[in-house]
Order: sequence, then structure tokens, then C-alpha cells
Amino acid sequence: MRLLPGTDIIEIERVQRLIEGGHDAFLTRWFTEAERAYCSGKASPAAHYAARLAAKEAVAKALRWQWTGPVPWRDIEVLHDAGGAPLVRLTGQVADWAARQSITVVEVSLSHSRLHATAVAIATQR
Repeated sequence: MRLLPGTDIIEIERVQRLIEGGHDAFLTRWFTEAERAYCSGKASPAAHYAARLAAKEAVAKALRWQWTGPVPWRDIEVLHDAGGAPLVRLTGQVADWAARQSITVVEVSLSHSRLHATAVAIATQR
């Protein structure tokens, strides 16, 4: 078994500008309906979107995703389990890639401050 790490950090203000500048286009390109519902319901949506954006980047790095075109970002979905801990659900092209790489589990941890959001992902490879 091999553990593959990935990490990313995002400026929350940058995400806020993206939301304000092209709300629907940015959000629908990067986030699933469930992610949008969760983040939009928070007091500081941009911080929660930024944390998920960082998580998606961290997961792509942990998976060693090798893409030649646009990454299907909605194929990496960051949800929560019953206890509120973040969990990753892979679908579509990303799930296919993970299966071909013998990735069995992807764990993620999110955090944010007033200025930045960060995430760490660990993929377990058989």
C-alpha cells in the first residue's frame, strides 16, 4: 500500500472576485449542485468555496492526474459525512483514472483562515 499526498492553498479574496465576476459560470464549472447548496448556505460562502477548490486541486495532485485538456472538476466532489467530516466522492473521468491507478480511498482535510483556504489530500494506492 502506498500513500500519495497532495496539497493546495487558495486566496479567499480571489474566489470572492470569481464569484462576483461570473457567479453562475464559475460556480457551475467547478462545483456540483450539492457543493453549491452547502457553500451558498454558509455565512462566508467564498471561504467554503475556496476550501473546496483547494481540496479539488489537492485531490488531483494526490491522484497524480495527468490531463491534456480541461480537468472535469465536478468529478471531484467534496461532501460531508454524517459527523460533518469532509469526504471525497470521485465520479466520471476522475473515478476511472483513480481505478486505473489502483487508488482505493481518498481522504481530505480542509481549513481556512480569514485570508486563505487550504486542503490536504491523501490517496491510498494498492
